[in-house]
Amino acid sequence: MAAIQRLDCGSRLSEAVVHNGTVYLAGQVPEDTSVGAKEQTASVLKQIDELLARAGTDKTKILSAQVFLVDKADFPGPSGLTNH
Repeated sequence: MAAIQRLDCGSRLSEAVVHNGTVYLAGQVPEDTSVGAKEQTASVLKQIDELLARAGTDKTKILSAQVFLVDKADFPGPSGLTNH
């Protein structure tokens, strides 16, 4: 059985878990939600970079990512298109 490595363990979850060469990250949130979407994104990406580096990898190996926005207006699409 492959070893399991947990990073930044809390009472409910670990920020990252490494198993069999795959790194699983918990949902990362910005440290300061009073700033704009650009600053919040930079904060989360920095956290992800740090966790992945500690696990011995980087963002070039990401297989899947989900981004959640509170306001659709923070994700401008091409002009003339509407979001449904």
